[in-house]
Amino acid sequence: MTPHYCTSLRLTFALFLSAGSAAAQSTEDVDRLRGVTTVDIRVEANWDETITMDAGGATADQFSQALRMTFEETISSAKIAPVVQPNARYTIACHVDTFYEPGQIIYSLRTQLEEADADGAPVIRWIRSWVGSFNMQQMHVMFTLGQACAERFLGDWRSVNSRRPS
Repeated sequence: MTPHYCTSLRLTFALFLSAGSAAAQSTEDVDRLRGVTTVDIRVEANWDETITMDAGGATADQFSQALRMTFEETISSAKIAPVVQPNARYTIACHVDTFYEPGQIIYSLRTQLEEADADGAPVIRWIRSWVGSFNMQQMHVMFTLGQACAERFLGDWRSVNSRRPS
């Protein structure tokens, strides 16, 4: 298999997984965010090491740290947002998959609200996912993906939890 074919196959697979996570379209219903007042934070990143090896970009650890920092900071510093609290009933998660094509980074993002079931296993209550890309000259964009996850969540959360003056 050619490297291009493998990368395209991985992207297709990642998109399939992202879509599969939202099997019921109702998980995208913003009403599922109503009443959520506290959240714990979690990030997950699948970093394509080719970015580091071929392009001299950040390492997986550097990216994960930046992802968590920007995700948590964006939610914590927002004027209208749920309170970030470790071990809260709900967890808001930002998941990023990256793929490297020569000169270009392709990514998929998934933001989801989880609640533990009776056995402690996470159950997805709400989810949003999207894909994007940028060229290597825009490598700094990688470090804003945590902010993008948080803003997507906050926009939907505010649409059902902010009171408008009468």
